[in-house]
Amino acid sequence: MKYLKWIMAVLAVLIIAIAVYPFFVRDTETIVLDDAARASMPNESFVKLSDGYTHYQWGGPKDGPTVVLVHGAGAPYFMWEYQFGALVQAGFHVLRYDLFGRGLSDRPSVYTADLYDRQLLELLDSQGIKAPVDLAGISMGGAITVRFIDRHPERVRKFALFGVGSSGHLPLYMRILSLPLVGEWVMKGFLEKAIKSNSQSVMRDPDKSREYMQKILQQMQYKGTRRALLETLRDGFGGLMPLYERVGKSGKPGILFSGTEDLLVPFAEHAQVQAAIPSIEFHAVQGAGHDSIFEAPDAVNPLLIEFLKR
Repeated sequence: MKYLKWIMAVLAVLIIAIAVYPFFVRDTETIVLDDAARASMPNESFVKLSDGYTHYQWGGPKDGPTVVLVHGAGAPYFMWEYQFGALVQAGFHVLRYDLFGRGLSDRPSVYTADLYDRQLLELLDSQGIKAPVDLAGISMGGAITVRFIDRHPERVRKFALFGVGSSGHLPLYMRILSLPLVGEWVMKGFLEKAIKSNSQSVMRDPDKSREYMQKILQQMQYKGTRRALLETLRDGFGGLMPLYERVGKSGKPGILFSGTEDLLVPFAEHAQVQAAIPSIEFHAVQGAGHDSIFEAPDAVNPLLIEFLKR
């Protein structure tokens, strides 16, 4: 009985210690993305939209076909690094930008599908882009892409999707993060550790994974990043099948890439996307995880460029 009480006391202390741990962790979000912060980055481009400032970059000849790159939920626009340069060299006029809550774009108070649709539309308008563009999106960026085509079909010529699924079913750890209070607790104390430990779920190549995670953690210094990631998870990724079906009926040329080792979006889900968009061209990226554009650019880029030039 004496030992049982001792064990229970130790367990109680451990539980309390774990519960309060996040409140004693040094806050890595130390920088506010305000006018002073932007002024300290004179080589970066920003434009003020209705929901805040958006960070963006142009590359390539202005008279080339316009390609817009939309990144996913966790990483800023650097994840398109290997496509950005390749497309520029191929003669395209390429635009990439940070979604709200990521990279150097502002952290508004609410994160919804409407926010990201509005951000893309206003960004194109702010740059004077009225002609149809080629739109490429990965993961959540793919969801933004198909929603944008559905709502603004006149603004898109061709589209490319990477790592998108049909079920909208999130892994268990992401569903746990979406729970009230639990998500805030995990984000406060364990987000950086969780990102590092789950790196293999998005990328199978260990060298690329280390490079990717080092860059993804750089955005954690800006206030509001954790909240943005959490609110995006809670808004959800479901409800895409009707969008795929309507985009399929639009007749717009599309191409789909899926990593065979994707642990976030099961590889088999490409079949449902293809069924909804019968004309879409499909390519399996052998051995790649969720972020095939970063992990396997040598496999992806020639096919993407050939499709866009076709």
